[in-house]
Amino acid sequence: MNIIFQFRPNSLLMVTLSWLALVTTQAYSQQSDLNPVQVDQFITQHMDSANVPGLSIAIIRDNKLVYSKGYGFTKAGSTQQVTSATIFDAASLSKPVFAYAVLQLVEEGVLDLDKPLYEYLPYPDVAADERYKKITARMVLSHRTGFPNWRKNRRSSELAMRWAPGERFGYSGEGFVYLQKVIEKITGLPLNDLMTKRVFIPLQMTRSSYIWNSTFDDNFAFPHNEAGKAESHYKSNQANTAYSLQTTADDYARFLIAILTPKGLKAATVSQMLTPQGQLPQTFSGNTDTLSPTLSWGLGFGLEHGPKADYFWHWGDNDTYKCYMTGCQKSQDAVVYFTNSTNGLTLIGDITRQFMGFDPTTVAFLGYKPYKKRK
Repeated sequence: MNIIFQFRPNSLLMVTLSWLALVTTQAYSQQSDLNPVQVDQFITQHMDSANVPGLSIAIIRDNKLVYSKGYGFTKAGSTQQVTSATIFDAASLSKPVFAYAVLQLVEEGVLDLDKPLYEYLPYPDVAADERYKKITARMVLSHRTGFPNWRKNRRSSELAMRWAPGERFGYSGEGFVYLQKVIEKITGLPLNDLMTKRVFIPLQMTRSSYIWNSTFDDNFAFPHNEAGKAESHYKSNQANTAYSLQTTADDYARFLIAILTPKGLKAATVSQMLTPQGQLPQTFSGNTDTLSPTLSWGLGFGLEHGPKADYFWHWGDNDTYKCYMTGCQKSQDAVVYFTNSTNGLTLIGDITRQFMGFDPTTVAFLGYKPYKKRK
């Protein structure tokens, strides 16, 4: 267990009761939503209602990690409790971390955001379709490559395009894999070595890797299906920038703080990262003829335009591991949570409302319905 509390000092020696009453009603309450007893009750209640065996959460306030704790168990029926150091599959939360490293290379002139990737590295898997030669790193990071999320046969060496590059939003892990191959070629480094050098070491993400590390063996979360039954955990030695990151809530919070600060990237680059590249459809699998008035995609993050502030976000879904994060540059707040459960993303709305103070439209976009226990 690792709990960090940080209370902001008030430089005024005296405050009026009316001012205190006003503060306690603000959406971005600095202390009331981080009362440890209340947080524990909130998390455990929602875990129980969603049949989630284990969860780890990290909360950032004013660009500082102020609350971090694990709940439940690494495996149903075991006695090993989840802690803030427990390893989880980050699933698609892998993508923003990779985008961060990619934009470092852009700043250094190693990679041109708008140069066709074909000019760096031809891609035999999709060579039959000349349209792919227009795909750029910007299109990959904003999910506008024209690729499907994954090819129908994951073992096939052939990849078919769905749309013309740049035509529309289409979430694609395949696009990130292509960009990974390009980055590995131009840097001469395997993905995990590159990420360790550029991200994990500088940000002190000591328990993070895109391939399994034997040091994780003593404290990792087993995956669980909808019914809460534990399944075997696959320990991959193949790095995939779209989904293979293994990490902790604390480590991921360090990455989010680097976005809020910013650190490792220029402020102008982070601003571009969080600038809409195109609107999203109303629903994840929906027709692009109807676009969301609040949701768009930047360079590595989803973006939500709210009535009081704008937020960046991403979700992760490796089937039996699910996770979510959202942050706000204006308030310098963020939250990230990981679960070892198929049901983990049913908590998006509740956790966001409780710890970020707004009602996310990503719930409707992603379509994760509230969990209902089987009778």
